Amino acid sequence: MRHGDIQVNSTKYFRIGFIALMLALTACSGSTPSGAGGSSIIPRAVHSKDVLGGIPTSPISILLTDAPPRIANLTPSAINIGIDSVAVVSNGVTTTLASYSTPYVVNVLAAQSQPSSIGIGSLFSGAYQQLQFVVDVKSSNLVANGITYPLSFLTNTWTQSSVGAGTTTQTTAVSPGTVAMTVTGPFTVDDQPANAVIADFNALESIAQQSTGSLVVRPTLFAVPTVEAGMISGTVLNASGNPVYGATVVAFDNEGNVANTVDTNTDGTFTLHTLVAGSYQLRVFNSYTTASGQQLSANGQTSTESSVRGPSVNVTATQTTQVGTIQD
Repeated sequence: MRHGDIQVNSTKYFRIGFIALMLALTACSGSTPSGAGGSSIIPRAVHSKDVLGGIPTSPISILLTDAPPRIANLTPSAINIGIDSVAVVSNGVTTTLASYSTPYVVNVLAAQSQPSSIGIGSLFSGAYQQLQFVVDVKSSNLVANGITYPLSFLTNTWTQSSVGAGTTTQTTAVSPGTVAMTVTGPFTVDDQPANAVIADFNALESIAQQSTGSLVVRPTLFAVPTVEAGMISGTVLNASGNPVYGATVVAFDNEGNVANTVDTNTDGTFTLHTLVAGSYQLRVFNSYTTASGQQLSANGQTSTESSVRGPSVNVTATQTTQVGTIQD
C-alpha cells in the first residue's frame, strides 16, 4: 500500500515477548481487533509522515500491547485506548508517524500473543529516544462485568510506585479531551527491511479504582525494539509449595531501574514481557503501591517480609527465560 510516495509496510509484526498488547493487527491490513462486548473496531486510515523533511529510508511499525491486570475487584475484559496519533522523538524533534481522522480504538487486552500495530511509516536511519501516543480520552474506557468505565487521565503527575515504575513515562495535556503519553525507550532505525518497536501499556501500574468507583489513569509504558525483546517466566510459591497470588514481581536492570512489573496469577505463575536482552534482578513484593496509587497485597505467602529477593536472570532476545520457583 502507498500513501503519497511513501511505501507503507503492512506486514504483521508478531509480539515476541512482551506483555504487550498482543493483538497483531496492522492498520493498513484490514484486520479488526475486538472491542467491548465483542464488537468490531474498524482500523482507520494511517497517514505516514516523512521525517525531518527528508526521504524516508526504512519502514517501522509501532506495536501496542498489555496483559490482564488486577485492578481492585475488577476483572477487565477490555481496556480500550483511543489513539489520535503516534509519533517518534529524536534529539528533541517530534515527528508524527501515523495519525487518524477519528480515534483508532485499540483494546490492549484483545489478545495475549500478538501486539497491535498502530503506527506504520518510514523514518530516516538513526537514533530515536521516545515514542509518543496522543490519546482521545472520550473513546478510551475499561470494560468489566459488562460495565463500561470511563478513564480519567492524570497529567503531569509523579509516579506513586513503590519502586519508581513509570518514571520513564510522561503524560501531558494536548487539548481539551486529548493527552500525550510519551515513553522513553531508545531504539535505532537502520537500513534493514523492517523495524518494529513494542510499547507495553502496563495497566497494572497505570489504572487505579477510586473509592467512588471511578478509574484514574497514570500511564506507565515500557518500550523496546522487538528484535531485542525477551521475557521472564516463573512461579511464586510459599514454603508449603502452594501458590502465592497477587504478588508483584519487578525486574530491575543492572542500574537499579525498573524494567517492567507484573502480578502473579492464581496459580502463582507470572510472565514479565518487553524486556531488553540483558541481566536483571527479580524481587517479589507482598505489599506494593502502583504508579497510579493502587495498593496491592499478595495472598498465600508464608514470608513475613514485605518483599523477597528473587534470582538474577539473563534475558535473551526473542526468548523466554524460565526461572523456576521463587519461594515467598
